[in-house]
Amino acid sequence: MKFLIHQGKVRDSYIISKLLLLVASDRISIFDFVLAAIVPKKGEVLTALTHFWLTSVLKNFPNHLVSLGDDPHKNYVLKLREAYPDIDPRRCLVARQAEIPEWEMIYRAHIGGSIYNKYLETGKAGGQSLPLGLPKWSRLTRPIFTPSTKAKEGHDINKDAEDYFAAMGERGKRANEMFLSAYTLAYAHAKARGILILDTKFEGLDVIADEVITPDSSRFTTVEDWKKAMAEGRDPVFFDKQPVRDWGATVVTPFFYKKDKKGHKKGERVIGLNNLDPKDEEHIAFVHGLEVPEDIILLTTERYLMIFKMLTGMSLEDYQERYLL
Repeated sequence: MKFLIHQGKVRDSYIISKLLLLVASDRISIFDFVLAAIVPKKGEVLTALTHFWLTSVLKNFPNHLVSLGDDPHKNYVLKLREAYPDIDPRRCLVARQAEIPEWEMIYRAHIGGSIYNKYLETGKAGGQSLPLGLPKWSRLTRPIFTPSTKAKEGHDINKDAEDYFAAMGERGKRANEMFLSAYTLAYAHAKARGILILDTKFEGLDVIADEVITPDSSRFTTVEDWKKAMAEGRDPVFFDKQPVRDWGATVVTPFFYKKDKKGHKKGERVIGLNNLDPKDEEHIAFVHGLEVPEDIILLTTERYLMIFKMLTGMSLEDYQERYLL
């Protein structure tokens, strides 16, 4: 029997025969809200790309994926297909249970994202001093670790690296070394294929767990567009769910600011889902009632499929046929 033990924003986890069945859905979340929309092929890309990293580029790192030795992962999926025909095997990974602390292990080879404003204010990111005056998305001399704590509701909270080490001790230090090495290796692989992994998020402690370097856990762009973006002073084109984020940031809401916030005046209408509170029931209900434009959905699927092919050298369908089905 299979038992649902966790339903996240995107991934559902089941216990089955003492193993974990990780099912990546086509659901999509932005700004900590799950939208009432699906992105076709998204769950399949997350599954296949995680499988790719853990069985090729990062195969020498400990991970929670069921071994490809005497009991191939493919055979487990085939058995699952027979036992549970309601679950699409193209969105499934079979894994061992692993310890996953309530920390987001975020690594950045480029300075940008949620940490950038803090850097502008303090000259630091994750508690680590950086050269002053770096333009957004500048490449750093070495990747940095900028953890955050997971929030069951609302936004995650950025922390200093020392906060993580103080909480997690020696095991945490070893985990950081493992994730940093994995990111460095993956970054080199991607760059050789014309892709930059601007930043990424890992999970786990003694092993690499959950999803690995996907468009949901990382920011990808092309080397070519990054160079143009740096010269033009703009954000590069992100090959992830950025089209949905961009749309969400323009949505006019029925809510009004109750007090001054980030330069907005009291009584001013709130524009952008990024300015709503993911813990507020009214805000949640409003977001769930939105319809994401079809062209935005199609563009997002296109970007997920493109990044997969550039990183793996194979189409999604060919990869699934060879390794997963």
